[in-house]
Amino acid sequence: MKTDEDQLKWAESDGFHRQLIPFAVIGAVVGPFVVMSIIAHFTDSDRLLPSLIDLILGVPIGLVGGYIVGQAAMQGILQRIRWARDHGWTYESNGKAALQSKVKNAKELKHATTYWKMATKNCHMTRTVNGRGACIMLASEGDDSSNQTRKHRSFLVFDAGTECGHIVIHPHHMTDAIDLPGGMQPITFELNEFNKQWTVKGTDPKSAYDRISQKTIDYLMQHGTNYSVEFKGGLVIVSSNAADYRSFPSLMGYATG
Repeated sequence: MKTDEDQLKWAESDGFHRQLIPFAVIGAVVGPFVVMSIIAHFTDSDRLLPSLIDLILGVPIGLVGGYIVGQAAMQGILQRIRWARDHGWTYESNGKAALQSKVKNAKELKHATTYWKMATKNCHMTRTVNGRGACIMLASEGDDSSNQTRKHRSFLVFDAGTECGHIVIHPHHMTDAIDLPGGMQPITFELNEFNKQWTVKGTDPKSAYDRISQKTIDYLMQHGTNYSVEFKGGLVIVSSNAADYRSFPSLMGYATG
């Protein structure tokens, strides 16, 4: 089985064009039907199968169109592979499996409150930091028919290294007054500027003070209020409203720093 590095080297050589063959074949099959539909629109034809002229015109058009579409798709994947490699991460073609295999506490995600469990995930990248697995990904949810109604968010999940109580950190929101289930209670810190911008709730204040270091507070204060952080068991979940993998570095610092 090819690693991502092998895939990158192979795709950048003569193998790149071979990967486009399926796209071209699909285009060749679909092309005649597209031509048939266009001709039928102007001639009021009710044919169900392509004619010879549809095949003559549609097959080469479909081949070229499928190749172009495939080339754009493959170039996008190659850009992500290169980008991940250049930033010390590995692009994963099977994101769900990689998440479960690289992050040993990933099972805690089903109990997390900030993680979008039902969202569509893509662009998974993984790495190991000081023996702790980490995975970063893009997520989107909402109406598939209109991108304007879809919501996007990026997630970083990684092994915490130690177990702790349930803690959630997020910017102030109108729902802060609502009690969270599971005995979550508001927690304040000595830094008033932090308390003015962030809401912290947890099951155990001592666990929160032990887990949320000055370094974590400084990181959140430095990067603005576009983030939420959740500690659950042996897992940390960090998310932001970034909707592009090129925005990942702001999250990466949380795992690598």
